[in-house]
Amino acid sequence: MAEKLDPKQIVDFKELMMSDVIQSEALINLLDKKGIISKQELLEEMKKVQAKMIKSKV
Repeated sequence: MAEKLDPKQIVDFKELMMSDVIQSEALINLLDKKGIISKQELLEEMKKVQAKMIKSKV
């Protein structure tokens, strides 16, 4: 039988999304600062991935 969840431990969607955004932004900033990848390169890659995902849904 499933355990009852503690309402104090449940996070709402907004908190979860903000946590993900903060983590992604921090990683992007570090990669850019260290010269591993520029923000422009990341943006271009994101566009490619998005286009692939859209194409694969059709």
